[in-house]
Amino acid sequence: MTLEKVLPREIAFADDVDFNAFQDIDIEEVGKVLEKYNLQVNVDKTEFTNLSRGETNWQTTKKVGTLIGDQEDIERRKQLSSAALVKLKNVWLKGDKITKNTKLKLYKALVKSVLTYNCGTWAPTQSQEERLNAFHRKQLKKVLNIKYPVKITNSSLYNKCNERPLSIVILESRWRLFGHILRRDSPIPANQAMSGYFVTEGSKFKGRPLTTLPVVLNRDLSRIINSNLQLKSSHDLEHLRSIAQQRDGWTKLTARIREAAEASQVPSEH
Repeated sequence: MTLEKVLPREIAFADDVDFNAFQDIDIEEVGKVLEKYNLQVNVDKTEFTNLSRGETNWQTTKKVGTLIGDQEDIERRKQLSSAALVKLKNVWLKGDKITKNTKLKLYKALVKSVLTYNCGTWAPTQSQEERLNAFHRKQLKKVLNIKYPVKITNSSLYNKCNERPLSIVILESRWRLFGHILRRDSPIPANQAMSGYFVTEGSKFKGRPLTTLPVVLNRDLSRIINSNLQLKSSHDLEHLRSIAQQRDGWTKLTARIREAAEASQVPSEH
């Protein structure tokens, strides 16, 4: 089976549609076909994206509010959440006039939700996870108005805010999304893309391997002690798909992965 036959041809997002091809698409020809169904193509709003290892423009292409490039999207989420945090500056500075619990509820609803939007699609490296955790803690300190020279350990800060490292939140989101997709029908674009990932064609790329979502998912699994679960082939993918069909089993697996990730984190107190 070739990669061209496996990957989805169209991906629909509400009123937006992506057409995928291994060669250039003539948008005028597409428009002629759609006209038969009383549909029109807005040529001025049509974007052409070249997904290539040698190209970088695709990384800043936005789909459903998310940039395709993980690093680009993470940085954008940081900026957006920082802006949301600043807008509520007066709330954080009001001290006893607003309770800590109210401040934290506002933070989770109006700031953290912006930071973690669609984070289940990210494939962060371990260094990126550490930076995200540090960024999250910095925001929590601002919410509680904790400033130098006051010091607080990371664990105490998390306990005080009833929070967890952001990397754990992202991990859980990643596995919820993965399980949801695995339970869906095979023909949907997400499942087609996952199957296509393990189709090998031609020579391998030179240089350092990319940190892709399957790589991160496999890294999550590798932390579980005395487990043969992995995600390195289509066979592994189908095995995980069979587990995902039972929600209780998938929930237990996600819990094991989370516990293993929490146990593997290196304490860093500041």
